[in-house]
Amino acid sequence: MTRDCPAAGYLFSSVRSFFPRQDILTAGLEIYSFLQSKPISHCLSLVDLDQLGKKMQNEVHRKNIISLLAPDEKKFFSTFSYPKRQIEWLGGRIAGKFAALLLLEEEISTDRFASITIMPREDGSPGLKSVLHSDRLPSVSISHSGRFAAGMAANNKVCGVDIQKITDKTQKVVTRFAESDEIRLLAETMPDLNKTQHLSLLWSAKEAIKKALLKDQPVIFQGVLLKDLHFKRFVTLCLQFPGKAPRLAEVNAAIIGEYILAFTVHTNSHA
Repeated sequence: MTRDCPAAGYLFSSVRSFFPRQDILTAGLEIYSFLQSKPISHCLSLVDLDQLGKKMQNEVHRKNIISLLAPDEKKFFSTFSYPKRQIEWLGGRIAGKFAALLLLEEEISTDRFASITIMPREDGSPGLKSVLHSDRLPSVSISHSGRFAAGMAANNKVCGVDIQKITDKTQKVVTRFAESDEIRLLAETMPDLNKTQHLSLLWSAKEAIKKALLKDQPVIFQGVLLKDLHFKRFVTLCLQFPGKAPRLAEVNAAIIGEYILAFTVHTNSHA
């Protein structure tokens, strides 16, 4: 196929350039979001963990932020002994719940946040419950890396989101997740990026697929292969994933400063 590779079509210089909406939650906590154009089927949100960590050092702010959690979440939160893990977990829940509230067209308030519970299922993936809604809850996905936690919610679909700080660590484990044909395809179609960016992009895209469609897969990324990619607002990667017969799914991704953000929605996990 003919490929048009815009030099900056999938590059965003800052969080604000990707996430057009900014809201202020309790304690002055900022949260960023992106809603798909109508008809709205999914929402992405982002929390700055550095800011969240600073807010949590103030006792009044800490109390207000924890009030965003449902009772079961508060109990789970209290089991973490390391502050870094506390902030990562808390930021992910806030991001996921905010995305869900936007899709449900609910008021953004402390009470509405506390009415939603996101707790791990048996397979470790986040499961959403609500005391206000039982028949139309979106699916949710959560990720964190470095200074950010990302949340995603999708109506009538399964979803997966992954945020990844771009580092050389992917080059150290490249044989675990990348085939030579995949690396060659990325180098040929995205020559404006370096190898570290290519590998981080591939890892993040496969992670998004795993979260959406392969939650119970015991081996990381086994059978998930990059087959093609094209460019619109984002770079869209077409990946083959295992099942009764090989299937294809698309993952949208963007580079936001020093981070890769990859996300996918799919009709259902058995399609």
